[in-house]
Order: sequence, then structure tokens, then C-alpha cells
Amino acid sequence: MVRIANPPAGAVPVESVFVRIPAAAARHGAVNLAQGVFDHGPPAEVLAALAAVGEGAEHQYAPSAGHPLLRAALARRYGPLDPDTEITVCAGATEAYYCAVAALINPGDEAIVVEPAYEQYAPVITKFGGVVRAIRLPGLDSRLDAAALAAVTTPATKMIVVNSPWNPFGRSLDADEWQAVADLANTRGIVVISDETYEHLNLDSGAHRSILDLVPDPELRVKVSSASKTLAVTGWRVGWAVSGPGLTRRIRAAHQFVTFCPPTPLQLAVARVLDSPDFENLIAGTVAGMSRRVGSFVDTLTELGIPAAMPGSGFYVLADVGEDATGWCERMLVDQGVAGLPLSVFYSEPVPEAATVVRFALCKQAGTLAEASRRLRARLNPGAAS
Repeated sequence: MVRIANPPAGAVPVESVFVRIPAAAARHGAVNLAQGVFDHGPPAEVLAALAAVGEGAEHQYAPSAGHPLLRAALARRYGPLDPDTEITVCAGATEAYYCAVAALINPGDEAIVVEPAYEQYAPVITKFGGVVRAIRLPGLDSRLDAAALAAVTTPATKMIVVNSPWNPFGRSLDADEWQAVADLANTRGIVVISDETYEHLNLDSGAHRSILDLVPDPELRVKVSSASKTLAVTGWRVGWAVSGPGLTRRIRAAHQFVTFCPPTPLQLAVARVLDSPDFENLIAGTVAGMSRRVGSFVDTLTELGIPAAMPGSGFYVLADVGEDATGWCERMLVDQGVAGLPLSVFYSEPVPEAATVVRFALCKQAGTLAEASRRLRARLNPGAAS
């Protein structure tokens, strides 16, 4: 039996769903649409940047705060920023988030987490003795607002975690949602950790809104991002945290005792890509190709009678399968060889409106998605299967 559901709250910790399900998909020969990992290499420009790395000190430790060339490239892209005091390069966005929480949370402090949420957010807060206050939005049509934030904010609230563009919703926070979050920081002094890992993958051509533009006090916001999803290099583990000098010192104090530094050649390759005059064209090509592939899969789901909407950002598609999503995913993985994730794994408590929804990660080659489509048709519409 394939166990997809998360254990109940308070249960003994088990393997992450992002460990269990890919492993089960491999055992059953399933197409892995459960995990946001690419099944292909990065663009040629990215490989060329890595090949251009030299043969000397480029292969030794970089400064723990990050290689100066990468911090400078990030400062130019996000600026105006001081690369020496406001940017910390970490082993992926996950470590950047971990170190930001370590810098902020003491035992008894409270943190707001807006769900559905990446499973890493809450456990890191509780690891440092914090208390999680969750806001659970049931679906794509629901919106975060000031009233919901006020309901979970207390004098002990130290930080809030948001994700925009949003995994798994496949959309960015809108202007009103961002305003509610920014007001929390600007009027209450609550720090916003904004996970912007998918910032360059706006399929609807909308401009990316960043916390850096919305909260003027740099000590009240942390932007977390990485190269992983932008450049299709999830294995490189090069991410960063952007914050004010005081908060950056605390983030770096944690980071130096976690990973010290990500691989120097990979940092240099990312810096070269970010500084390339062709970077915007590279992103445009990536987004255009992804949009075509995601759109085609959404069309397949629609043909099969599974309501699904084209995401505005990222590569995650939510589909309502019309029955318990956990059981549906288990059957599809074992019997039909297609792995998806029930939306319920992104909530800390059951949300009835999410119980029938499945998330598909579509950062795959066209051929992979075509095979997944063929397998789904064979199960759900056998007469149409080729």
C-alpha cells in the first residue's frame, strides 16, 4: 500500500511526503507528477555558465555569506541593496528560510503560516520553540485579508510566512492580499518572510510583486528565493535570503553553522547567468515553453472531466477529482502509474473544501506529460486511450 496522507498532528515524525511519494513512484514505475523536480537538464546557457568556471580557487570555500560575485549580481537585480550587508547565500531556499526563522524565533514566539503551505514552514518554527498560528484558505477563490490576519495575531506574534507565487495554488498574492500583509509589518512590527522561489515563472505575464517593494523597513522583511526553479537546477541548492543589515547578521550567524557555504562553482555559474544580458530572454523562453506544456495537460484533464485551471504562475496545477483525493492518488500511482499529491498534505488540519483536490507538478518534458496523459486516459476514459 502507498501511504500518501500526512500523519495526524502530534504523531511521531515520519519521512516527508516529498521523500515517500517519489520513492513509491520509482518502485511502481510511475510518472512522478507529485514532486516539483524537473526531469531534464537546465537551459544551455546555464550549462555554459558552469563550464566557464575556472580551475583554481573557484573550487574552494566561498565566504560563508556567499561568493561576492553572486551577492553583487543579486544586489543589482533586486537593488538598491548592499551585497555585503543585506544578502546571504544559502544551500537553497529551504536553508535560507531555516536560517531566517533561527534568527527570529525564540521559545514562545508566535508565527503566522498561511496555508496551503510548503511542509517545511511549520516544523522549523516549532523546532526553535515557536508556536504556529495557521490561516487556512480552502481554495483558489479564497483570499487572505486583514480580518483573517487580525484573528490570529497576538502580542506574541513575531513573524508571518507567505509564499508568492504560491505553491500549490499556482497564483501570486494579489494587491489587496499583499497590502494586508504589508500593513501587518508596517503597523505592528511583525517580520514578513516571503518565499519567492517561483518569482520568475509568471505564466500570465504579470509583473512579480516582491516584499522588498512593499515593506520599506528592511529589518521587517526577508525575501527568500533561489536558482532552483528559475534555472531548472533543483540539485544545485543555491538560494538566498535578503534582509536588513541587523537581521542579515543574525541569519548569517545561523547559516555559518548549518552549511557554511553552497558549492562555489555553482554560485559562480548562477552569478554569471543572472548578470547575462540575455537573462530576460532566457526566462521568457522558459516561461513560454512551460506555459505550452502546462496548458496542454490542463486541456487533457478537462477532456477527462476533471476540472482544472491554468495557473497564473509556477507549474503546479490543481484539479478536482470529485472524490477523496488521497485514495485517488494512491490508486493512480499503483494501478495507473501516475503520481500526484492530494492538496490536503499542504494543510496542518483537514479542510473539507480541499479534500477532493490533487496537485500535479508539471515541470516536465513534453514527452513525460504526454505519457502521463495517456495513462490517465487509459484509466479514466478507456475508450479514448491510444
